[in-house]
Amino acid sequence: MGRRRRKIIKKVVRPLPKVFVCPICNEEAVTVYHEEGAEYAKVICSNCKVSAEVRWLPSYMPVDAYAEFYDIVTGAKKPIQVAAGSGETSSEGEEKVESVSESESTPMQGESHEAPEDRED
Repeated sequence: MGRRRRKIIKKVVRPLPKVFVCPICNEEAVTVYHEEGAEYAKVICSNCKVSAEVRWLPSYMPVDAYAEFYDIVTGAKKPIQVAAGSGETSSEGEEKVESVSESESTPMQGESHEAPEDRED
């Protein structure tokens, strides 16, 4: 008598995405631009034009740069300040996020914002 054959299941390995979803406009339009050997990568949404410059480590992939961009745009992390002594102009040392999310300008649902004069004691 022979043994039963096992069913061979192959894992399908999908490649990592090159275009990501923007946390502000919810469109699949965010791309990562990185030149070989550069210390920073530029992450730009082609729909709402929000962009940020994030650090790039040798072991990084575009998805890692997108994760840092997501943290910066949503406010979970402060943007990187480029040092002025690294050969770049001082105008690039400013905050790299060009647009802010709508959640910062409008109150969150369920929150109550009253002026001190409006309250009854």
